[in-house]
Amino acid sequence: MAPAPGPRSKSHQEPEVVNVRALLRDREFIKVTAYVLPRQSKLHVLEMMERLRLTRTDAPPPARSRNRVVLPDMTSGEIVREINWRIGTLPPDDAEALARYVRRLTNWRLDRRRRDGAARAAPPAPRR
Repeated sequence: MAPAPGPRSKSHQEPEVVNVRALLRDREFIKVTAYVLPRQSKLHVLEMMERLRLTRTDAPPPARSRNRVVLPDMTSGEIVREINWRIGTLPPDDAEALARYVRRLTNWRLDRRRRDGAARAAPPAPRR
């Protein structure tokens, strides 16, 4: 009798299908949006990219900086260049997670700007 078919071993699993269009769209969105973000937000994006990279590698992050990635001091232009350089090697899952993070950053800034603008645009209360 033939052995019952069981779960396949990892070496015989089907390859994962990658949506290249979504990957390229996410990478382009991150690249363009990171250019216009303020310096502190750019640093947050770069830190997240580094954190995601460290989770993919075998070496665990140093014990003293598990929650925060230590980056050298850089100008805004250097941060953008570093982000653009790392974008080309982002795997699909990381690109999607980073794009969600950047969207959340930009939505937060837009909501704040709208709220501040609405408060300034409101006419002053009439005096009696």
